[in-house]
Amino acid sequence: MSVLLAAETSVRQRPAKEVVLSVRDLSVLFPQGYDRATGERRILRAVDGVSFDLHRGETLGLVGESGCGKSTTARAILRLIGMNSGSVKLDVNDPKTGKPVHYDLDKLSGAKLREARQHLQIIFQDPYASLNPRMTVGDIIAEPLVIYGLAKWNERRDRVQSLMKEVGLDPKHVLRYPHEFSGGQRQRIGIARALALDPQVLICDEPVSALDVSVRSQVLNLLIDLQSRRGLSYLFIAHDLGVVKRLSHRVGVMYLGKLVEVAPSEEIYRTPKHPYTQALLSAIPIPDPVIEKDRRRILLKGDIPSPLARQFGCPFAPRCPQAMPECKTIVPRLAADAPAHEVACLLYPPSRTAPASDSKK
Repeated sequence: MSVLLAAETSVRQRPAKEVVLSVRDLSVLFPQGYDRATGERRILRAVDGVSFDLHRGETLGLVGESGCGKSTTARAILRLIGMNSGSVKLDVNDPKTGKPVHYDLDKLSGAKLREARQHLQIIFQDPYASLNPRMTVGDIIAEPLVIYGLAKWNERRDRVQSLMKEVGLDPKHVLRYPHEFSGGQRQRIGIARALALDPQVLICDEPVSALDVSVRSQVLNLLIDLQSRRGLSYLFIAHDLGVVKRLSHRVGVMYLGKLVEVAPSEEIYRTPKHPYTQALLSAIPIPDPVIEKDRRRILLKGDIPSPLARQFGCPFAPRCPQAMPECKTIVPRLAADAPAHEVACLLYPPSRTAPASDSKK
């Protein structure tokens, strides 16, 4: 049970509507050889037409079952893996001049992509695997500064100590190695490394899932504090819905490589519209045993369809308790059913689109 659900806080203040990261129709496909029976090429659709905007100073939570494409989306945005189609645009302010700078990340390579990544960094999921065990903490945090040639040795030393203090680490431990720290402390090292270049956007790929429950709240509070002081924008990926509720201004729900619902955090938790979102939220434990006992959970039948299978109609239809006959032939599109609330479901008329035979397969 998430400790964050036991002590919910008030809704976080909404950030400005200035878009800093714009993703449109992002798709990532992985060829998987050929079907022996038909001879057709098998394609795994890890991310299938995902679109969203991240605003300045905002946290957009991305949730869904394991394997739904959350982390693949993050890595494609950073160009750590290739994308097959779509666009990713980054709009930031130059730290030296303060003037707006625009990057088309999907078109960049070489030095220009390296320049853009200075403004867009990632915090990895596993603090045990993401830190080089042969490097001291000081060298790990200073590595981005060395790569970009941004400071001399004495300046890097002062910068590393300042970053360690900012994330709650003792600068006296700068010569220690990662194995001498706890899991929570290692994740703070990873956060300090991500902040070394003063990025404006941080992609947090399940940054607390590998930590003890007692430590998660401390790391999340640190992220909230850093966002408040630095004006950071977060794309926060997680499977713990309690964590996402605590941190996010808006939430996007993914299923089988697609976004099925996007809405402000308080709204999606209060009035979820997509049947899959409703099922996810019904599984969140409630600390009050009386309420928990009487609560009705939505149990999904069947297994998640294979991402290798050619899709016809709504991908959630085989498991949906509210499925209609047309759900097998019509692909719902993400559309606004209410202001700031988008849903991809045929239960809501704006989501209706062309038959599957006319859509992308």
